[in-house]
Amino acid sequence: MPKALLSDRRRHTHAIHRIAAPVPTVPQEYVHLRESDAILLTNWSALGSDRYAVTAQWPDGGVYGGSVPLLITQTIRQSALLIGHAELGVPLKHQTLMEWMDFNVSEDFYDPKNKPDNLFILLTCTPNNPRSSRVELSILSEGRLVAESLLDYSWIAPGAYRRLRGAYADAAWGAGVPPAPLPAHTVGRAHEHEVVLAPSGLPNRWELRSDVSNQALYDHRVDHVPGLVLIEAAYQATHAVTGPGRPPVRVMSTFDRYVEFDAPCWIDAAVVPAPDEGVVRVEVTGVQNGERTFSVYMDCAG
Repeated sequence: MPKALLSDRRRHTHAIHRIAAPVPTVPQEYVHLRESDAILLTNWSALGSDRYAVTAQWPDGGVYGGSVPLLITQTIRQSALLIGHAELGVPLKHQTLMEWMDFNVSEDFYDPKNKPDNLFILLTCTPNNPRSSRVELSILSEGRLVAESLLDYSWIAPGAYRRLRGAYADAAWGAGVPPAPLPAHTVGRAHEHEVVLAPSGLPNRWELRSDVSNQALYDHRVDHVPGLVLIEAAYQATHAVTGPGRPPVRVMSTFDRYVEFDAPCWIDAAVVPAPDEGVVRVEVTGVQNGERTFSVYMDCAG
């Protein structure tokens, strides 16, 4: 993780004062969302030297249900997409591909009394090549650094994407009936429709539920299971393994291949040795048609 972002408080404060006049609306197409209520970002500005500032506001409830892990993940996702399209010239019709994403969160940020009204986000975007960028991202609440992220993503033209996806480019949307979910409380969720895991009959293994009626995860039609769903599945699997009271403080995600709608994707979770004392590390992997599709390490407060 970018340690310099943790210590340079003076630079954070200076950037807060430099943000430009508010942009009235963050265009929905810049964050790949159809529903305006799902947009968390309110403003952005270029700071120079490949650095950008974004502001965000978290709702009390709404489509994300107040879930801190989901809100953090969406804030990172939306910020990277916004700057990509608005400032880096990524064409709106290109597909974006998340290759990996790491982030950490302060443990006390999960405390409801620390819920932010507004967030300030700093991004540094470094091109890897003409079609790929590395993003370092810091999230501040009331001037205090509460999360940071490092991710790589790339983009691909529509014609090349269709060739890459082949028949899957026209995948059926919502054709099947999702299997029955796990009890919501066992995966840290309040409502059944938020659950993305179904029983498999084996310990610490579940079937991924692709319920496209869940607007927090499936805002619009797509030809594969979004990465946001896979990270949410890892959160829920981790909760099922560790139990309540262990919020994830670090998440390390790698995406190997697309998860398709036409075959079961199995989610496995296991506690593995952690690098630090006072931390419980859970490894979550997805397997479809016998091949690994993604992996996530989650370090949870001990």
